[in-house]
Amino acid sequence: MLCKKGTSELLNNKNFIFQPKLDGTRAIYIKGRLINRRGRYIENRYPEFSTFRIDKTSVIDGEVIVYNEKGVPDFSLLQSREQTSKPFKIEILSMKYPATYVVFDCLKFKDRDVTSEPLEERLDYLKEVVEESEHLQIIFTTNKGKELWKKIRDMGLEGVIAKKKGTVYQSGKRSDMWLKIKNLNTIDCVIQGYTKGEGKRKDTFGALLIGVYNEKHQLKNIGKVGTGWSDEDLKHLKKKMDKIVIEKQDDKVFLEPELVCEVEYLERTKSGDLRAPSFKRLRFDKKPEDCTLNQ
Repeated sequence: MLCKKGTSELLNNKNFIFQPKLDGTRAIYIKGRLINRRGRYIENRYPEFSTFRIDKTSVIDGEVIVYNEKGVPDFSLLQSREQTSKPFKIEILSMKYPATYVVFDCLKFKDRDVTSEPLEERLDYLKEVVEESEHLQIIFTTNKGKELWKKIRDMGLEGVIAKKKGTVYQSGKRSDMWLKIKNLNTIDCVIQGYTKGEGKRKDTFGALLIGVYNEKHQLKNIGKVGTGWSDEDLKHLKKKMDKIVIEKQDDKVFLEPELVCEVEYLERTKSGDLRAPSFKRLRFDKKPEDCTLNQ
């Protein structure tokens, strides 16, 4: 079951419960193994998980995360774990950056399918089949959305998941019964160009190449954004960009630095790129030269 996007207006809604949104890798625990959304078994990457005490006749949904020194989930540390396959390096990283499996739903309870049972009952089942330990946690759940949101923002965490009370578990579906409310930043960027589209986007574009001006007034690329628009937005943007093309290189098209867009993002990476960017809107009220690193 996957989430749709929600708004902060939900935080006072008494029909929902609220959990922290964790920045990690989604994984299902089944018969003593962990399988990710790509259908790959990943437990070998995490030897620290070998001591789990989870009922092996139950099926659990959760997120693999790595906490940093501040006690905050750090996706860059998790990536270092995910990109390693050599056994010796896996052992070293398991000690240096230990992972935690945070569980938030029960799909089978002692060999009984409970996906059609209410959310609150499935959360109760978790407490019966999962014994928490150093690397295994049950997600924090509350009815007080605004209080959780404040703590999430204070700690700089990714956001909040709002789950409607009484809902069933819809495997593989993106449902408006689970809504993610992200604690995101925004930045105004110059559209430097775009990548050529494929498949359904072959007549429009794949992703926008975006940048901001540095202290020397040089346009610095801060990554690309490939989500956040409707089909109509894609066509509208493409028409505007076609009028200011200056160069084509392989699968990229470069533009005159005239268009400005607002982009939501989670954080800046060490290289300066935007993490988890999403297109929000074009900004006709802002000049390209105002899109700076310290805007």
